[in-house]
Amino acid sequence: MRAAQGQGFRRAVSPLELFFDLVFVFALTQLSHHLLVHPTWRGAAETAVLLIAVFGTWAFTSFEATLLDIDRPRTRLTVLIVMGLGLFMNAAISRAFTTAAWCFVAPLLVIMLGVQALAALTGPSAELRLHYARSLVWTGASAVLWV
Repeated sequence: MRAAQGQGFRRAVSPLELFFDLVFVFALTQLSHHLLVHPTWRGAAETAVLLIAVFGTWAFTSFEATLLDIDRPRTRLTVLIVMGLGLFMNAAISRAFTTAAWCFVAPLLVIMLGVQALAALTGPSAELRLHYARSLVWTGASAVLWV
């Protein structure tokens, strides 16, 4: 299949997409717990930074699953890999601002850079591949901020 085109494109949400969303519902509970344990302005700022990372991961992957069609085997595999890495990343939310920060940052960077790179290489059209290649440049530049 190819990317969704036109105004009339509609499709049902797949069970895999719903299961993917559950991984990020888990993240919201972890973020809530982080804020509960750290009820200070610093804790709120940390939670906001973590929320940006979690939301970005969810949004980029959901966008790819929708734009590149979840029925494509490569897109489905990407979503499954992001789910697995997302579980590790979300489980490490409580340690994201400690000496074990890499438990959170490493899966985040693999997800952010990996999804963009895979889409840049395997997108269904030259236009989409170019779009994802450009996005990969900006994602790579912003990755420095997470390190």
